[in-house]
Amino acid sequence: MNYLRKLFVSYEDYCNYRKGILKYAGLVGTVGYPVFYLIYKWLLPQPYNSLSMRLIASAACAATAIPEHWPDRLKKYYFGWAYATVLYCLPFFHVFMSLKNHGNLVFIADSFMAVFFLVLLTDWRNTVTMLCVGAGLGVALYMATTDQIDLPMDYVARLPTFILVVVGGSLFKFSERQLQDTKLRVATALAGSIAHEMRTPLSRIQYSLDGASRSLPEPTTDVYAQAMTRKQINDLYAYLSQGQLAVNRGLQVIAMTLDEVNAKSIDTSRFVLIHAADVVHKALAEYAYETEEERGIVSASVVEDFVFRGDETLFIFVLFNLLKNALYYHRLYPGMKVTVTVQGRKVCVSDTGPGIPQSVLPRLFDSFQTSGKAGGTGLGLAYCKRVITAFNGDISCDSVEGEGSQFTLRFPGSASAEEDERARVSARDSVAILAGKRVLIVGDDSMQRIAMRRQLTGFGMEIDEAHDGQGAIDCMRAARYDLVVVDLTMPVLDGYATTRLIRSGAIPGQQSVPVLACTSEPPHLVRMKVERAGMSGMISKPYRHAELVRALRSCLERSSAASDVLAGKTAILADDDESGRRIARGWLEKYGIEVIEANHGQQVLDMIAAGLRCDVILLDLNMPGLGGLETTRAIRSCSADMSRVPVIALTGYSDAVTVESARNAGMNDVMTKPVRGAVLFEKLSQHLCSDGAELQLAAATAVAVADAAVQEHARAEQSDDLLDLGRLQELKRDGQVVELLGDYLLTLDPLIARIDASVASNDLDDAHEALHSLLGVSGNIGGAALHRLVRRLYVPVANERRWPTEENWLNQLRNVTVETVQMLRQECPALQS
Repeated sequence: MNYLRKLFVSYEDYCNYRKGILKYAGLVGTVGYPVFYLIYKWLLPQPYNSLSMRLIASAACAATAIPEHWPDRLKKYYFGWAYATVLYCLPFFHVFMSLKNHGNLVFIADSFMAVFFLVLLTDWRNTVTMLCVGAGLGVALYMATTDQIDLPMDYVARLPTFILVVVGGSLFKFSERQLQDTKLRVATALAGSIAHEMRTPLSRIQYSLDGASRSLPEPTTDVYAQAMTRKQINDLYAYLSQGQLAVNRGLQVIAMTLDEVNAKSIDTSRFVLIHAADVVHKALAEYAYETEEERGIVSASVVEDFVFRGDETLFIFVLFNLLKNALYYHRLYPGMKVTVTVQGRKVCVSDTGPGIPQSVLPRLFDSFQTSGKAGGTGLGLAYCKRVITAFNGDISCDSVEGEGSQFTLRFPGSASAEEDERARVSARDSVAILAGKRVLIVGDDSMQRIAMRRQLTGFGMEIDEAHDGQGAIDCMRAARYDLVVVDLTMPVLDGYATTRLIRSGAIPGQQSVPVLACTSEPPHLVRMKVERAGMSGMISKPYRHAELVRALRSCLERSSAASDVLAGKTAILADDDESGRRIARGWLEKYGIEVIEANHGQQVLDMIAAGLRCDVILLDLNMPGLGGLETTRAIRSCSADMSRVPVIALTGYSDAVTVESARNAGMNDVMTKPVRGAVLFEKLSQHLCSDGAELQLAAATAVAVADAAVQEHARAEQSDDLLDLGRLQELKRDGQVVELLGDYLLTLDPLIARIDASVASNDLDDAHEALHSLLGVSGNIGGAALHRLVRRLYVPVANERRWPTEENWLNQLRNVTVETVQMLRQECPALQS
């Protein structure tokens, strides 16, 4: 009985795994058995043909085909009924009918069909069981109902073939099930890995949010009484910076996990020379420690720095993973210490934790192998090994249980002559970039200014100094500078206030001058403030000569790239949102690009047909008439010169399917709306090569584009902010905030009224157009919450041609719109009028 019970459970699991298979088989049987009765009676007459047996089979199949109509009290018997039906209709019925018809050719074919269906409908154990039981019952009934028993030898001769079909089909299904089980294990491991790895960043985000809430003033309905102290504001920025780092860390974890599961190759073409000590210090500063106590137990020891060729982000991720593994045990080992040592072309991460069992060490860097941590899946160390191997290095682990572990990253040796040559090339490049540039050093510490001036001696730079921010403004009014290096903490005007004045246009013609921040504060505490102030980069004090030169080069290279790469280019900008085009046009013209605008795709094609030539085309995916995808396909079929022009998609909903569709249509890249100036600059710089080389959408690039767009979409979805303050700050810096927001706010009420009317008249097409317009407006005004809501409502209307199913979605849309307008007017008082 236990065997029979297990046999039936196996059958039930098999059918549950292949949902619907019994239902469709029942439909086939319901029609098939009566039809074949008629065929064998009138078209191909057979010696024996039982209408009653076929009607029983048809009725049994009909009941099997309608499980959803079974009474609730009988549904628990459905699989038992289906089991009996398959047993009766396939092996029993066809063996009996074949014997009754002397095993002729017609019923040999029927038996083959029955065996095929039996293999399809059951797992291999039940296939064998049903075949034996059903065939035995068929033979028994044949002998009981037949006076002159005649064993058909032709039918018997086919038995080895029947057995081969059963064995082969069962083996194929067993192999398929093993493959499905493997996929399921991998998928389960993937989900478990992401869930496990995301606990740390999510906990860090929760910690940051809790800290931010404690930094806020006591709640009150009187908003004017909610003053914040300097400490509260600094704490709030620090917590927000930590939360931002945690979000980035979480996105890195997801990307790493997917890369490891899919065995995605590491792109070595972007490797550069890296100073090991610099990256180690950076990793230790940026790691998302759960507590300050945890931060205190980690230290760095640089005995001998060295240079290797690799990718800084990947190397930092390796260090993050090793730190995370070591710190996992710090609560159980209160006196535990973690040390990262740089020496002799090696980076060692040592801890005084519990150690790793010797039996685990040989498999430690294999995928899905762990050192025994609860919830661990082993993908992290496997990816670390892939990264270090891509650097032409090696990673190993030495451990003694109860004493600790040491992970050693070994990097390839490099001939001193080669390193010297690289150093000479780097110095020559630095001189070429810095020579002739005029730099203003701003800081109240005269010794720091003198030290920086000395470090920059020999680069051919013209250097001026200012004691504070006000002095810097006075200097900039008297002379034009290529770069400003400013201390964040100064009397009169600090670095933030000085940068805000520069970005606001207080010094005509120098609004976009690069500003490099210098600070003694930990980078993770000031990063968000530096970014929000509009600074171009940041360097921590005390800084080394190489760090300072790299920071200056980075700021100047980004600043000059627009004139070197983009100036003089021509762009076609197609978008049915006029205000959105105006913003993008402002940025493009600031980079020296000539902009030709279009309202829809057909207008773009008409321009090209008329002989217009351009260097890049930016297309909104959703436009009236011809959208971005159709327009791109038409462009790619044009003459050879236009078929190679880079096409960049503009979309308000860049999910993976949208990105894949854009790539398949021939687009080179995808940008999520609302378009940001920095992202636009980066994309254009990437695709507009100054030497006019052909740009092709290679497979690796396409995957990278898809990953970047999906991640950008994920970041937007994870925010809970009502407003996108970064967007507003960007508009303020460009001097467009009052004019553009004023124009946009006037469109909100008409759009909401239009959606109201569309719902009342059940006009999906009009609602689609109105929601599309509102999607662009909400993004361009920095209405983050409204943009998220509209995007969510837009999907079913645009893609599925149905109304949203969310309860009270229209009221929710109205309320969020009102809140957005109120907050915008508070953020931009000039809009009050």
